[in-house]
Amino acid sequence: MNVERGNRLAAEASLYLRQHAQNPVDWHPWGEEALERARREDKPIFLSIGYSSCHWCHVMEHEVFEDDGVAAVLNAKFVCIKVDREERPDIDAAYMDALQAMTGSGGWPMSLFLTPGLEPFYGGTYIPRDGFLQLIERIDLVFREKRDELQGSAAEVSAAVNRRPPGGQGEPPDAEALTAAARKALAGVDPAWGGFGGRQKFPTPPRWRFLLHHYRKTGDEDAARALRLTLDRMADGGIRDQIGGGFHRYAVEPTWLVPHFEIMLYDNAQLASLYLEASAALDEPRYRETALDVLDFLAREMRDPAGGFHASFDADSEGGEGRFYVWTPGEIEQIAGAADGPALAAVLGVTEEGNFEGRSIPTRRADIEDVARRFGRDPGELGGLFAEHREALRERRGRRSPPALDPKIVTAWNGLAIGAFAAAHAVTGENRYLRCAEDAAEFLWRAHRGPDGRLIRSSSGGVSGAPAIIDDYAFLADGLLELHQAAGDPRHLERALELLATAREAFRDDDGTWYLTAADAEAPLGRRVDLFDSVEPAGASALVRTRLRAAALTGDGAMREEAVASLAAHAGLLERAGMEMAWWLDASLLLAGPFYEVVVAGDRNDAAARDLARIFTGLQPPHAVLVRVPAAGADSAAAALMPPSAGKTAPKGRAAAYVCRFGSCNAPVADPGDLRRDLLAGWFR
Repeated sequence: MNVERGNRLAAEASLYLRQHAQNPVDWHPWGEEALERARREDKPIFLSIGYSSCHWCHVMEHEVFEDDGVAAVLNAKFVCIKVDREERPDIDAAYMDALQAMTGSGGWPMSLFLTPGLEPFYGGTYIPRDGFLQLIERIDLVFREKRDELQGSAAEVSAAVNRRPPGGQGEPPDAEALTAAARKALAGVDPAWGGFGGRQKFPTPPRWRFLLHHYRKTGDEDAARALRLTLDRMADGGIRDQIGGGFHRYAVEPTWLVPHFEIMLYDNAQLASLYLEASAALDEPRYRETALDVLDFLAREMRDPAGGFHASFDADSEGGEGRFYVWTPGEIEQIAGAADGPALAAVLGVTEEGNFEGRSIPTRRADIEDVARRFGRDPGELGGLFAEHREALRERRGRRSPPALDPKIVTAWNGLAIGAFAAAHAVTGENRYLRCAEDAAEFLWRAHRGPDGRLIRSSSGGVSGAPAIIDDYAFLADGLLELHQAAGDPRHLERALELLATAREAFRDDDGTWYLTAADAEAPLGRRVDLFDSVEPAGASALVRTRLRAAALTGDGAMREEAVASLAAHAGLLERAGMEMAWWLDASLLLAGPFYEVVVAGDRNDAAARDLARIFTGLQPPHAVLVRVPAAGADSAAAALMPPSAGKTAPKGRAAAYVCRFGSCNAPVADPGDLRRDLLAGWFR
């Protein structure tokens, strides 16, 4: 059956959409042309949602959407729409809720069937070719012959999706409730391998950062043990790309050995921040090394020349999943030589039998003492063998056919990266990390912000995408707050405050609820309230937490009270949901306090002022914000922007630090030990 090839996706900015441009399916991008055609021709819509680094999306494309027989039926009887979920998370979230309401589960590729009025009536995920062909023939028949019944079912699903989550107005969780939530979560940690989950494990940084902050507040050693176990097993397992430095998206089994090989910017930015803070809180230098390794990978492999960071790497390469990342002992020996190769392969867990389809995913779990005995080598020497040959391994691997890079630049994920790079600069003092953060921030402010101050969600190759969702405002504002503290440039704080003000106007309801989309944005199933944290924080929880931090920097009591109101508006749900709302719990932990503003007065070239600031950056406290002012005090513009800095000077020219709680400050201290004591008052470490 001959079907004319070519559709409307070739000129789209999204790599995922362009990957389907030569399918025989007559795809449309989401937009008025497609929606009006469905209404005019009175045809059902087939809505297919995925993303470029999704393995099963590619499988379904090759098996189903490249099939002329399938395309002939779809083109004749449906209006077919393809959506990139990363470019349009609002569309994805609405219809994912519908899919879960209909089937009890979800995932990608998402395959939805809608009425011409955009109401969903049937859905699934990956569907093989024969089953899909039978399905679309049956749906066409039902649409024509049982339209009223189908329409009623679609209306029920749409009503369920548009239902707001149950509230439960009350008080934000207190210290006792937060401890109870943490203890309940710790009971669900895998005692052998760390992490949450059974057959599959996701890193879930928001959960672990809340548990890290719970430990820092209470000294709960069970939390510390769970953190160390999880962070160690992720870092030495196959979920981490040992050669390249980044983390894959998740593990498909409980030991973190075999990953789903796609690499996402949002995972790596959050994990870098988690490991960086854990290095301070748990006094583990290896976690700092892991964090910096992740950031070096992002800077080397995912940084756009214009300044932003790309979205993801595909899981597939050379016609199969993960082939770019796996090794044989012979390949290791070719690179490291006959003297070092066999020992290095053993250090990396690379064996003849392999651990993944006959080849090996490198790990760092080998017992160095055991390997040393087997090869008659010195353990100390073996410990440095990987570092000695790592660059050569990376260079040789780079000659393989690499997984596809999605060059899309997503505002929210870049905000996460800005925060991680800024924190790395604060900790290390290395300007390369600061440059990465500042370049990304400048790019987003220039290219992802319109003349009306509104953000766009993403761009690719200079082509702008859809309007931003709440996540984009929240994550970028938070990244700019981190950058302001690291660089001391008030411009970053001013921009963060502008974003927070715009978000308040566009996304907030009068009762303290935050919507996913702006009031004037498209919302085919109604405006959604997305409260649950997942592998990323929900935009609403991130925005509330960021507003708490901004309120401390600026002394804005109204902003703080609105954050309290948002936490109170969901108090009942928070109590029931637990770690499904981990970032809300974290905001509540900060609110429970004490939360400090630290003002260091002293010129930047003053060694004593630097020593005081290093106490702050060395501790990386989640419960404090940092303001630096000259010895003579803040100028009028800075004092107006950050009222807590007003009147703070270096007494008699000697650098000093003030620890304040919403404007009420301790006496200035010049000794770093005294600052540490004051900063940790009310916190364990």
